[in-house]
Amino acid sequence: MAFFLFKFRKPAREVSSQDKESRHCQSATALKSACRNIFIFKQKQLMVAGEIIMKLIWEKRKKIKVFMVILLYLVLTAGAWAEEKKAHTLDEVVVTNKIKDKQISYTPEKTFIDVETYQSVGNVQNIGDIIKDQPIIDFRGASDLVPGDLVNGDDTLWMRGFGSNRFSTAIDGSDLRKSGGRNTLHIVDYSLLPTFLIEKIEILPGPHSALFPAKSIGGVVNLITKSPERHDTLKPDLTISTGYKSYNTQNHSIDVQGSASAFTYDLGSQKYSTDGYLRNAAADINTVFGRIGYILPSDGHIALTVFHTEANREIPVKNDPGLADFDSSRPVVEASSYMEWQNPEWDETATSFRLNFNQATPIGLLDLNAYYSEEKWKKLYLSKNSSGIYDASWETKWHQQGAKLQDTIRFSDNHVTTIGTDLTQCFDGSDIFQVSPASFKDEKRIEIISGFAQHRWQIVPVLTLTAGMRYEDVSIKVDNYCVGTGNMFITGKPRWIERNWNQWLPKSFLTYELDNIAPGLRDTSVSLGVSKIWKAPDWHGDYNPRGMPAGAWMEPEHGMGYDLVLSRRVVNDIQMKVNYAYYEINDYIAWNWDYAKYTPVSGNLVSPGMEYKDYLINLDKVIHHCVELQLSGHLMEDLSFYLGYAYQSFDNKGGEPAGETGLDNQAKHRVNAGLRYDLFKNTLLLLDYKYQDKQIAQKAEEIEPGEWVFTKIPMEAYHVFDFAVQQTFFQNWGMFKNGTIKLYINNLFDADYENLSGYPATDRTYGIALNFDL
Repeated sequence: MAFFLFKFRKPAREVSSQDKESRHCQSATALKSACRNIFIFKQKQLMVAGEIIMKLIWEKRKKIKVFMVILLYLVLTAGAWAEEKKAHTLDEVVVTNKIKDKQISYTPEKTFIDVETYQSVGNVQNIGDIIKDQPIIDFRGASDLVPGDLVNGDDTLWMRGFGSNRFSTAIDGSDLRKSGGRNTLHIVDYSLLPTFLIEKIEILPGPHSALFPAKSIGGVVNLITKSPERHDTLKPDLTISTGYKSYNTQNHSIDVQGSASAFTYDLGSQKYSTDGYLRNAAADINTVFGRIGYILPSDGHIALTVFHTEANREIPVKNDPGLADFDSSRPVVEASSYMEWQNPEWDETATSFRLNFNQATPIGLLDLNAYYSEEKWKKLYLSKNSSGIYDASWETKWHQQGAKLQDTIRFSDNHVTTIGTDLTQCFDGSDIFQVSPASFKDEKRIEIISGFAQHRWQIVPVLTLTAGMRYEDVSIKVDNYCVGTGNMFITGKPRWIERNWNQWLPKSFLTYELDNIAPGLRDTSVSLGVSKIWKAPDWHGDYNPRGMPAGAWMEPEHGMGYDLVLSRRVVNDIQMKVNYAYYEINDYIAWNWDYAKYTPVSGNLVSPGMEYKDYLINLDKVIHHCVELQLSGHLMEDLSFYLGYAYQSFDNKGGEPAGETGLDNQAKHRVNAGLRYDLFKNTLLLLDYKYQDKQIAQKAEEIEPGEWVFTKIPMEAYHVFDFAVQQTFFQNWGMFKNGTIKLYINNLFDADYENLSGYPATDRTYGIALNFDL
């Protein structure tokens, strides 16, 4: 009996539904022959392995951990791959859509953005500056001058109306997560994610991938890093970017890439600073990174990456004409909770270590990502009491660690299986009350153990199914200790209330190509995603909002998500993608403090043991509707465009007051559009347009430890235009290469509108950016 050992030269990062358009198919004959032999000679062994695994899952589903099942699968099937001495080397298989834009490309399941070639009107500081141009993303920063601003501690980017507690941001498939802070989100600070090592961005709408966490209800933003590269000479590649903008905004970066034989290195540094548009809104962010790598046989690699960021960001203060200290040179701000004399600001220090291993093996393409990261935030400000002015500053620390192991087995062009497991642990501690008992430091608050299996099957040339199963086991610790009184918040419960949930999550995405039905349906496909939704209370705002032990009473969200997608090449290279999403979410977790009856405050007696039972609540049922349109291509040879439209609504079916007020604050309509015109051979004009419908934003701001101010901010609809001229003034000039200069204007027509913190949005600004290589 013969067997085949597979040796992959390089993994394909994406497999589209349209395999027949593969750009690298030279090895198709060898691939089909090898896979045919495997199916003939090893079909019985694989079936037996599958039966054993399913039996174990069924009989021990509440006891056995999924990573053990996956390990057993690898052991049982390893014989199918390891006995033949002969090896077949496969060329890289990269399958793409028939029409692929250089900067943005679509498949029914995903959107890809090429970071290196992406043309932005401004000078990009971080990955958020790129993805916020997509209609699926809602930018909610307090100012576009302050990256990752923490004015109200909230996320700067939302996805399909969900914050980062309901969508995932990942690096090479490994989720970025921390416990989060207080009642607000800020799980991901995008200012810590510069573009240095990012090759492309993968955006997956909806909950239909088994490879990513269960919390990915809105979808996934996956940042794919550049693989370590071998250079022909010892001379490194050097890229320099510098820019200046209104309000003394500066953005300077340099990165170096090189190698010595199979050893590679990458180094980079970025400095961003601004005086800010508002009063007391300056920011200073400094980031350095380094990566060392080694290129393994078969183009695999192992690499260690280190990032370190130090960021100081001021918090805007009141600037009211009725106040004696009014500064007429700055915009009027009435929504802030701070005065000038308090000097409020957020200071942040963050460090991360990531280890990546990628290698073809006899049992498939193995990909390991392990990480450790920590963040320390200080909120600095002065306050006043009967004794006078005092320093009210406090500090929060997070650190998190985890690993994800994934194995991709390509049985044939028509069958690709991915199995894996991942572990996440999140810790936090705080000096919020300026005390530091040992038990209050570095407590493990979240642990998530996951296993997943996903198979992509091209059933017939026009029909492709991606189906998978994900298992998650989530454990949290709810802090029940009141530092101020020394008592427990909930009577009769321990200091740490431990809770645990687990769930199996089936996922599926089916694509049918309509090419053969009629000539008019050429390059057209329809897709249907059907997947289970489930999300445990796995961030700080769910289990300890405002420090209160609401997580003692919360239950996981659950439901179903449906996406219907139409993809079509309209004419020439103009590509269209329309997505309708319908999500039914039961037990939706919502803040309820305006209507809570079990909060023990003065005049409200609560039965012992029932405290904070309805501080947060599970809404009976929430229906989410979403429509997204993406259209891009060339109107003429020298004129390209993109157009994005998004509609979304949340409908609370249970009638709870918290659902009616908490969900009805989204902008229902958003439009993103842009034109790119090659005026001359080396001259490019860029024009961007953004529209957002009116909405009511809810702002939560902690002005003292444990003391919060909640504000509802009506926001009118707005239209904003940005314009740029980019000139390539040399491609090779002595030792310099690829020199470009860009002049740009943000908010071209000086529109007046408010951001989600209730502050005036930045007025018209002017900037210049210079880039070149050495």
